[in-house]
Amino acid sequence: MSPDPRSLAKRVSAETGLAFTGTEGRDSDGSRWLELRPAGHPPGQTFALRTVIGWRRIDVEFRPGNFAGELVEAMGRADESGRQTFRAVLAACRDAGADVALAVNGIATNPEDDAIWSAPWRSLDLTIRRGMLAINEGDADADMRQIELWTVRAAAAVLALLPLEIDSEESGEVAPDFAGLPEGTEARIDVNRYERDRRNRAAALAIHGYFCKACDLDMGERYGPAAAGLIEVHHVTQVSEVGPGYIIDPKSDLMPLCPNCHAVAHRRSPPFSVDELREMQRPS
Repeated sequence: MSPDPRSLAKRVSAETGLAFTGTEGRDSDGSRWLELRPAGHPPGQTFALRTVIGWRRIDVEFRPGNFAGELVEAMGRADESGRQTFRAVLAACRDAGADVALAVNGIATNPEDDAIWSAPWRSLDLTIRRGMLAINEGDADADMRQIELWTVRAAAAVLALLPLEIDSEESGEVAPDFAGLPEGTEARIDVNRYERDRRNRAAALAIHGYFCKACDLDMGERYGPAAAGLIEVHHVTQVSEVGPGYIIDPKSDLMPLCPNCHAVAHRRSPPFSVDELREMQRPS
């Protein structure tokens, strides 16, 4: 079965906490694309993530709606936590071999350049391009894994900048892995609701991938599509050790662990480190 937009929307929604709907189409050159939009909101006022599937390449484009000026301007006012996450995710994309094309107000720029935050944003163009991929070679499951991986990475970068509002009424929706995080109050976005913690989770997985850092287990490879993306996120820096206002760095403070390794990590207080978990494993 070829990759379909509904499955992609379901996966990205699960990873980010922001509900998406998916559509598909083809460019004038015949390249197929899958497009995600925040569910339940006017498309013109929000954005789309379009994943173009070419020959041995995937391009993911951020496409703001025709009336999304206020949203783009608000993204340019993201707090330091969001900016740090945005930079970290895009750096991870480059480290993984992608080209990152970013333009603010029509000017090509480097995400690491602090000057991009100095003026109000009137427009934002972002495309993540990854070529030399083993894709479109007849393995639909492998194609879908690559499409999901790069779309989730782009979504994590975009969501890092989206405006949030604290919504204390949603306290019951905090994921167990993240309950009590100093940055982890529930959040409302002007295009939808999701938890700020889920933003950090999406960023951590975009940076580190979906395999366990302690035992290298990839649940999707072990169990197939039913377990694709099934991974827990461990807080290297314990909540009790940080004060109010601490900015979570998804690259250094969060690590993906399989359920078994995560459970073992917390059999001691403070938890075992990832290195300790690796050292205590016995050869099979």
